[in-house]
Amino acid sequence: MSSATLWLANYKQIGESEMQIWRQLLISINRSFRIRLIISLSAIILLAFGITGYLTYQYNLKLFEEEISKQFSRTNEEALAKIEMKVQEIVRVSQTVVFNPQIEMLIKRINSQEDADAFNLYYDKKQIEEQIFQIKSDAPYITGMYLYDLNGNPSYFSYTTSAIKNLDEPTFQTIQSKLNDTYGNLAWMSMPLPSSIEPSGFRQTIIIARLMKNSALQTYGVLVMAVDESFFAGILKELIKDGTGEVYLYNENKELLYSNSTQETVEKAQMLQDMNETRVMNNHLYVQGISKATSFKLVSSTSLSDIQVKNKILSKRIAYTGFISILLTSILIVISTGKLLRPIKDLLLGLRKVRSGDFSARIEIRTKDELAYMGESFNAMAEQVGRLITEVYLTQLSEREAELKALQVQLNPHFLHNMFNEIYWKLYLQNEKDTAALIATISEMLKYSLMPVRTLTTVQEEFQQIRNYVKLQTELFEPDLETIIQADEQVLDNEMMRFLLQPLVENVFVHAFRNKVSHKILVIRARQHLDHLEIEVTDNGCGMDESAIAILLGPKGTSLPQRSDGREHLGVRSVVRRLELVHGQPYRLEVESVVNSGTTMRLILPNHPTKKELSQHAEG
Repeated sequence: MSSATLWLANYKQIGESEMQIWRQLLISINRSFRIRLIISLSAIILLAFGITGYLTYQYNLKLFEEEISKQFSRTNEEALAKIEMKVQEIVRVSQTVVFNPQIEMLIKRINSQEDADAFNLYYDKKQIEEQIFQIKSDAPYITGMYLYDLNGNPSYFSYTTSAIKNLDEPTFQTIQSKLNDTYGNLAWMSMPLPSSIEPSGFRQTIIIARLMKNSALQTYGVLVMAVDESFFAGILKELIKDGTGEVYLYNENKELLYSNSTQETVEKAQMLQDMNETRVMNNHLYVQGISKATSFKLVSSTSLSDIQVKNKILSKRIAYTGFISILLTSILIVISTGKLLRPIKDLLLGLRKVRSGDFSARIEIRTKDELAYMGESFNAMAEQVGRLITEVYLTQLSEREAELKALQVQLNPHFLHNMFNEIYWKLYLQNEKDTAALIATISEMLKYSLMPVRTLTTVQEEFQQIRNYVKLQTELFEPDLETIIQADEQVLDNEMMRFLLQPLVENVFVHAFRNKVSHKILVIRARQHLDHLEIEVTDNGCGMDESAIAILLGPKGTSLPQRSDGREHLGVRSVVRRLELVHGQPYRLEVESVVNSGTTMRLILPNHPTKKELSQHAEG
């Protein structure tokens, strides 16, 4: 670690310690701060209560709306289920009339005997009337019932009450237009009918009509029934019991059948007609439900005024509680600040001494509470800061000494390199060319080693270094060694780290060929495989087992093992560690070995062409 980095790290620790002290000394010691503290904390508490009150009000309002929405939706669904039962009752009455074989027979006989005498016609209609009155006795809520022929005349049966008068021709034409595409299903509609008891002369009535079709789907008449709005009003009273609710019942064509509200704007009517989800509008909660059996849609609403009144009362109570809490808190602050300020004053005085450079300053611990912990922390921090400054000073001196030694060590290889050059030329001039070649090889290796390790090299330069190393080994120690060094043309200019191969090759001579006397083979190959650069070092030496391979590679992410003299091993483990630090996964060193048969060490490296190679490819 450089001196600047170490200084930065140590001063960072000092700064953190100082900031820790400042965070614990946020309270001023002068007397006026007591007033400012009371005002500040009171304002904070007031703001907190204000925010809490507002959030509580909004949360309660939302909670009440959700709860009322669930309850009201459930009530709406229950009312819709009751409406389904009423509708099914009307369906049953209409089917009893339409599919009554005697009524159908009598109507056909009336249609076929248009020239019959009046008595027979009267007798047949009387029989129809008796049949229908038997059916109608089970449905007293029907205020009108008519059997029309196919020409639109109430020829077979007509019944009405004092609430409404007989249907006129325009009314029947309106009803018949609704039946054109029904194919015998019930058509529901609401319309004003003439009435003798209403001051306006009209009474809003619900009309139910259907084509009378027999089992052969032949139409033989039209059935029209009328019921009063109270037919639905009794069911829907649960939704409007508080007097502020509204209900809107629509038929399958989204036409309004019943509503307790008479004054609606066009925009509101359209919104209610198309509404498909719960909504809040004009301080009212609107819910809707659709019957799967009848396709009727029921929209109901309830007022939210009561909820808002309750929430306002709750918010007032929160405000009153807040003011009382602020008053009590202010009194407690006045009482407690007297005892609080003296230990803090001691802390501040000690801090001033430390900032002036007196790191021997210590404060007296007066209490046994949190302030005592702060005082102990201050004393420990002051001691730590003084120790850190001393360590920084000593470290700076040590680093300067190390820098001088590093410069001295750097001069020795340069001196040796120059000396080898002088020896080479002297031997060469004396015609000792073999010995001069060895000296030249050592000089070239030394020159290569003088380059910083971080400086990248190429595959070609690294292989040349290995050739020099193998040449020295062959000439001096291994005369019977067979060496094969091959590299594909396209990877020669690829960049790689320095001194990756030499530890692997050196491992071969030190360990693999240790007990091998003859027929030693060393093969070094470099090639491109997929998108990686692969370099293999293969020997036919003694090999190793799995446990030896595990020790050689070592656990992932660990530092290099130390030798007995304190220095790190610079062998295979250094290659593994450098690959982890510089490249990481998936780049690695793989080792495959068979005992007594040989070992293959494979480097998986990034495939990085040099800038020169890239420019050549671009020109090509």
